[in-house]
Amino acid sequence: MNEQDNKTDRQETGFSETEIRFIQTHLKENPGQLILRAGQFKDLDIKKLASQILSRQKAVKKLPEWSANEKLIFPPALSVEQCSSEATARYKASLVSGNRLMDITGGMGVDCFYMSRKFEQAIYFEQQEEVAKTAKYNFKELGSGNITVHNADSLLTLAKETMPSDWIFADPARRNTNREKVVLLSDCTPDITANLSALFENAPNILLKTSPLLDIDLASKELTNLAEVHVIGYEQECKELLFVLKKDYITENFVIKTRIINAAGEVVHSLDFDRESERKALVSYSNPLGYLYEPHPAVLKAGAFRTLCETFDTSKLAVNSQLYTSENYIPDFPGRSFKIVAVCRPDMREISGYIQGDKANLTIRNFPGKTEDLRKKWKLKEGGDFYLFATTLADHSKVVIVTTKP
Repeated sequence: MNEQDNKTDRQETGFSETEIRFIQTHLKENPGQLILRAGQFKDLDIKKLASQILSRQKAVKKLPEWSANEKLIFPPALSVEQCSSEATARYKASLVSGNRLMDITGGMGVDCFYMSRKFEQAIYFEQQEEVAKTAKYNFKELGSGNITVHNADSLLTLAKETMPSDWIFADPARRNTNREKVVLLSDCTPDITANLSALFENAPNILLKTSPLLDIDLASKELTNLAEVHVIGYEQECKELLFVLKKDYITENFVIKTRIINAAGEVVHSLDFDRESERKALVSYSNPLGYLYEPHPAVLKAGAFRTLCETFDTSKLAVNSQLYTSENYIPDFPGRSFKIVAVCRPDMREISGYIQGDKANLTIRNFPGKTEDLRKKWKLKEGGDFYLFATTLADHSKVVIVTTKP
């Protein structure tokens, strides 16, 4: 292939066939080592290709459908780490549908791609030319012919013309102009709180994605027309918060929907409540019974501490321990479940009588000290079939609960 053919090939595919073969051949290698060996690969931009390899390595588990497509162009690895996963994007798609979707914050386009499948057409806005160009190319390669890409400021565009849509999606940047992390929605870019009226002129429904670090109650005070907050859990992390705003929803009460999903974006555990029902929920306290439960981080983020007792007929170990117990096994509890073997004093001589060796998984909940410090003190190795919970009971006694998987 001569230089002109290679250039034409690259224009059509994003990468030349030679570059694609290189990326696929070296996909499991260390990108840094490839750069050190750049001299071995004539006529190839190894830094660029190594960057693609690193990004694809990050995307294999997070974006399996995208990473399986050899022709896609991936952004830098950090952008891949920060973008939505395929699982959470598929979940978002389950919340929306209609004739037209408008994504006003663009980016890599993962959310837009999956949500667009539920609409006749989708409009994607992105201010950075290269990002928009890449998204347009990737959408085409993925077969998304219903997405129109606009390299423009969405809010400035909407100030000049209306674009009637069924849903608007926004994922505002959570850093200010100094690249510092922000905690208020109004400090994000763009400021959705200041532009709600303009957005509602174009769509009756808004889906707003934010970091799981955002304070739900603080954000609710900044937003009007808030109907639902979805707290998304995937694997063992709280991944993101989704705020559903509806133009015709005018009450101040909103529903919190905790959703723990699988890789396909399907809900495996759910828990709905509001702040008033949480306040009124009956809670009981008990010493460890037959089974122990550790709520999923998404449930804890949602603040369903009392609701868990009432909904799943469990008791808390103590006010601040956030561990729950029951006499009979509850298979649908939203979190990790364990069968209790013993309740010990925080003394390794007593604990070792139950764990059959010096290996166990250790978790600290409302207990003085750090996990790594306790491991060193007790000469305890990570792993094995036993799970230890160092915690405090309602009578303020410090204990270690020895458990196994149910």
